[in-house]
Amino acid sequence: MHERERHRIILAETTAKPVVTISYLVELLDASEATIRRDVNFLHAEDKLRKVRGGAESLHPPTSTGLAGRPFAISQSINAKAKKGIALAAAALCKEGESIIIGGGSTAFMMAEHIKHLQLDVMTNSFMIADFLLKEGKCSVTVPSGKIYREQNLILSPYPDDGTSRFYASKMFFGAQGIGSLGVMETDPQIVQGTTRLLGQAEQRILLVDSSKFTLSSSMITCSLNELDTVVTDQSVSNKSIKMIEASGCRLIIAGESST
Repeated sequence: MHERERHRIILAETTAKPVVTISYLVELLDASEATIRRDVNFLHAEDKLRKVRGGAESLHPPTSTGLAGRPFAISQSINAKAKKGIALAAAALCKEGESIIIGGGSTAFMMAEHIKHLQLDVMTNSFMIADFLLKEGKCSVTVPSGKIYREQNLILSPYPDDGTSRFYASKMFFGAQGIGSLGVMETDPQIVQGTTRLLGQAEQRILLVDSSKFTLSSSMITCSLNELDTVVTDQSVSNKSIKMIEASGCRLIIAGESST
C-alpha cells in the first residue's frame, strides 16, 4: 500500500475512534510496526493527529453523534482485491427471480456489480447499493425506513418497525467488523440491531468476510457462528480459521477455489 493511502486510512481511523493503537494499525494496514510508527510520527509533525503512548488520536474528535466504525470510503480501499473475489463468489449463489437481502459494507457493495443483470427482489439497508441497482440493474429494490448515515452509507432506524418484518428472503448476504469463536461482531449497537432484524427475514445467512476479519474483534456480537449457513472468504484464510468455521457446521466457500 502506498504511503499516501496509509496516511489517509490512519487519519480516518483516528477520526472514528478515540484512540487507535499501533498494533491495531499494523494488522489493519498489513505493514510493519516500524512503518506505522514512521507514519504516525510524520502525521504528528504535520499537525494532522496527536501521537500518544502506543498509538495516536485525532486533533479534532467529531462532535456529532454518528455510528462507530470505519467510513465506507476507507473500507473500500482495504483488501480490495480479496473483497472483489468474495463478491464474485457470493453473486454466483444468486438465482434469477430470488428475493435476497444485502447488508451494508464494502464487500456487499462490490457484489452489486455482479447481480445487476439479474431480476431479483432486493432489500438492502445500504443507500449506495440501492442507488446502484436502481440506476444500473434490473432488480426491484426495497429499503427499510430510517436515518441515512452518510459515512457508512447505511439506513438504520432506532425503532422496532422499520418495514423489514414484511420482507421474505431466501438468502441474506452481509459483512462484519470481525469474526471469532463467539460469533460475528460489529462496532455499533445500531448496526447490530439493524443487521439482526434483517437476519430474521432470511432462510439462509451468508457472511462475506475477507481473511483479515478473522484477526479483528469488537465488543458487540451480531450472531453466533452456528446461526450462519455459509461463510465466503479469500484464499489467505488461516487453517485455524477454517477449522473454526467448519466446526460450527457452516459451509465454507473460499473465493477462487472449489467450495467445501
